[in-house]
Amino acid sequence: MSGRICVFVALFVSLFAFGGTAQAAPAADGGTALVLTARYSEFDGGAFKATVLTCGRGDQHPRRALACATLASAGTDLRTMQADGRACTFHYAPVEVAMFGFWRGEPVNEVHTYPNSCVALAHTGALFDF
Repeated sequence: MSGRICVFVALFVSLFAFGGTAQAAPAADGGTALVLTARYSEFDGGAFKATVLTCGRGDQHPRRALACATLASAGTDLRTMQADGRACTFHYAPVEVAMFGFWRGEPVNEVHTYPNSCVALAHTGALFDF
């Protein structure tokens, strides 16, 4: 529960921070501010990770350029992202990924559960690799 609170706080802080700069200089990408989260099963340590992706300077995502390229080519629908062909095991250790906010000015609220972290990364590429 506290992880969700941290995510909401991060979203609101980032929106207020970017809101002030957006008035000073219009965003070239139409306004991108996405909160990305990944919740891992107990098999993978039960970790909860979150970051903010803006596709601009000051971005918190460690692989910003590749993550933004993934969204630009595949869109924001997690269910339609195609796997990259890597071989993954069949062990079941579910990973729930979520993204919400705005992509190029359009609202996004996506949640999807993959059977394990390898499958999640195979489908989402750099987007949830943080």
